[in-house]
Amino acid sequence: MKPTSAGRRPVSPDAETVTASGVGRELRRLRKAAGETQAETAKIIGVTRANLTQWETGKYLPSTHNARQLDDHFRAANALFTLVETARSPQEHTAPPLVGDAGVVDTSRSLLQVFHTVGAKLAERLIRDEHGKPLGWRHNLQKSTGPKALSTAYGINTMLVVGDPYIDLHTLAEDLYRLQSAHGWRGRAGGRRPETTASVVDALFRTSTMSADDGLEQLEGSLLIGDELDPYSRTRPYLLSAVLHTAVRLRPDAPLTDRLIDALLAARLDFDGSLLWPEKNEAGLVAPEASVVHTARSVVALRDVLRSREDRTDVREAADEATQWLIDRSHSDDGVAEDLERPRPDGEGTTRIIIRHFTSAWVVQALATAPFLPLPRLNRALGTLWERYDADQGLWAWESGDLPIWQTLDAVTALRAAAFAAAAPPLSPPGTPGTTP
Repeated sequence: MKPTSAGRRPVSPDAETVTASGVGRELRRLRKAAGETQAETAKIIGVTRANLTQWETGKYLPSTHNARQLDDHFRAANALFTLVETARSPQEHTAPPLVGDAGVVDTSRSLLQVFHTVGAKLAERLIRDEHGKPLGWRHNLQKSTGPKALSTAYGINTMLVVGDPYIDLHTLAEDLYRLQSAHGWRGRAGGRRPETTASVVDALFRTSTMSADDGLEQLEGSLLIGDELDPYSRTRPYLLSAVLHTAVRLRPDAPLTDRLIDALLAARLDFDGSLLWPEKNEAGLVAPEASVVHTARSVVALRDVLRSREDRTDVREAADEATQWLIDRSHSDDGVAEDLERPRPDGEGTTRIIIRHFTSAWVVQALATAPFLPLPRLNRALGTLWERYDADQGLWAWESGDLPIWQTLDAVTALRAAAFAAAAPPLSPPGTPGTTP
């Protein structure tokens, strides 16, 4: 271990109570003793400076993977790693990544705790009228705005993932069904929003409130102009993958599903010999870049297709090529923002919408569906995902403290996918190879 700074004693993991604040003080002490700035340490570990600041101030604990990296970097002889794990108590509702460096580990109990907390916290934040009737959720759970159709759909889908009947979802779904317009469900800015309609249809279909035929009709109404896909949506992998995800759930062999598959494959660009997805594929782009989140979201949608469409070898090849690129990525899976401009409903100009993506959650989902599970890369993405978990709120949050309901949906969906992909033998059914009688 490196020598300590004068007048500063290391925090001991043998202390009666080890807190996140104590971990932060020790991490800051080690960094200063090494003569490094936050930016320098963050670059070496492969995280953002904001991540390191959150750890040093005690707001969050480093993931298991990052704790090991920090311990190795500062040559702390396992002391820093032990300190982090000691502070990571069940009472804080934090959970380690689902897989460790040596392979799969069983974290079913801690993950179930997190899911239970998510369900309970969302039930508490459900907006009700003066008679107690549930109305839905707001987009940012920290704000005091009213419920929206899209955020309510996100809340319903989150509850379906965590699995406990905290509230009556059917009453919410029936009210949500009645909010549809001529072109599906509209977002906060109005106009055609195929990704909004896709999320709402997904929630209604999963709660048996809407039939597959009705759902497909709604998707077509939000996306088709005449008999053709909306030209703008064709250029946006995010929109195509979002609608495809729902269309596959409704009917994998529907004509609309094939149209979306073909459009999504056509939205790729060649990056150094690999066909990948950029944020957008428009004519006249200058120096476009491959996007981690758009590639991951596209892979997830294409893997959905392959569950029932083994005839689409082009889909398998595209998903495998993109998955390998995601595995080889060494940069942090931080969130990114996307700027969407859609025509206004009145035809007067356009409306600008900023979409934030929870990149690590989509990378986890993409890797969890790979033919061969890439454990080290999955572990790294899971570490980034857990860094956004707010233990006090029991939900996922941005650095600003905002609690977008969709971020928690993306997180629990990713964790569920990883849990299925990385299930240890004791979680397998009796008689499965590798289990004990």
